Amino acid sequence: MTTVTVPPLNVSEAFNHWLECRGLIYQLFTDFFGRRPTLSRIAQWSSNRQIGAAAEMSEGGRELKRYLHSQNPHDLLKVCEKEAAEYDRLMRDETVIGFKPREAALLGEAEEFCNVISDVYASAGIVFKKCGDEADDHIAIELEFMAVLHDRMLYNSFSARSAMEQLSTQENFLREHLLLWVPEFCERLNSATDSPLYRGLSRMLEEFLPYDLHMLESWKAYLESAAAAR
Repeated sequence: MTTVTVPPLNVSEAFNHWLECRGLIYQLFTDFFGRRPTLSRIAQWSSNRQIGAAAEMSEGGRELKRYLHSQNPHDLLKVCEKEAAEYDRLMRDETVIGFKPREAALLGEAEEFCNVISDVYASAGIVFKKCGDEADDHIAIELEFMAVLHDRMLYNSFSARSAMEQLSTQENFLREHLLLWVPEFCERLNSATDSPLYRGLSRMLEEFLPYDLHMLESWKAYLESAAAAR
């Protein structure tokens, strides 16, 4: 398992960069872990300039950036077909990594565990319109939950209190769910594939989640300190 060293915090630079990038990063994970790669999706992320800034947060991100940005437009269809086949092998054949890409499957929880996750989503006022038969504890749904909360925290909050509540919900979800099982998922996925796309994604995800929790905790402390000083 990758050991993540969290860099010293520089409020003025680190917070701004992190807030600008984290929503994009969670959407990237949701896109590639939730659906088979399509030609339009591969082309979109290959040409997305913002991914460069987001990728610099981790070594896995830099690997992913190099792979996506190195693709010749004429080769994208062939790349897409190859990565779509790898998605099916990794994410739909549970014998490849040893379990379905779901929290309950790795932690050995009963199927009723999905009710626990759906209650978390409902408490946050979020209902997902799913494209297939994804369970509420599927990795892509859990990551999309973080993406939605990020957007609400920054753009749709009606008060500072609401924003802080959504920040706390994200902290708790990382501690109580994502960080309990996703590192093991990433380690097994990385060992099961030689795909530059999915190796980069798995390493980036494993490195990003603890960093994101650190930043959420630090930003919350900063906001509370700033409010107390007024």
